[in-house]
Amino acid sequence: MERFSAAVATFEHALDRSRQMVTLFDALSALRPREAANDDALRSAYILAVSSLDFLAHELAAVEAKHRFSSNLLTRNIQLPMDVITSAEFETRVAAAENHIRQANSYKAFVDPAKLAELLSCYCHKPWEKLAALINSGLPENEKKSCDHIKGQLKSVWKRRNQIAHEADINPTLGGVSLWPIDKADTELTINFIGSIGAQLPKVFSEILSGDDNDQ
Repeated sequence: MERFSAAVATFEHALDRSRQMVTLFDALSALRPREAANDDALRSAYILAVSSLDFLAHELAAVEAKHRFSSNLLTRNIQLPMDVITSAEFETRVAAAENHIRQANSYKAFVDPAKLAELLSCYCHKPWEKLAALINSGLPENEKKSCDHIKGQLKSVWKRRNQIAHEADINPTLGGVSLWPIDKADTELTINFIGSIGAQLPKVFSEILSGDDNDQ
């Protein structure tokens, strides 16, 4: 979907930067083994990966809303001010609608699975079920994950990101003198997991609603 190409390219670039931070961790570990500060490269990679998914959700929401508003396609639970709806000029209405949605969503964190579902339900029917099906498509049967498992994994990632970003990743049980452990394998798994969700989000956002799609 060409309308999403810029957002997807930026998301993929951010994920690549997070992988480079893992490579930096390897280089630092080779130069100064067992240095605790080396782990901060992994923390940076973790935050960047999670933030890239949040960015993607925000961008896709704004782009798709603009597309649907300009094409007269159905959305749900998106409220626009009267001055946007009644603007005489078509291009002005479309630009104002996009700007309003960007501002309305600007303070929301869509890495939270509940918030992501709330956002996606404006554009598609049963979003998490659709997202899980897309993530599982093409995987061997023994590697497929349930919808609840994927949501739970994302929630754990979101909480871990908040622990790093908002609590300095400090373990409070030792009087703030140590950090929670972080390792390369878990960070790489997180980056790949974020990538698997981001790869499918454009397809979920672009699902066409019908007037009978009333279930979340």
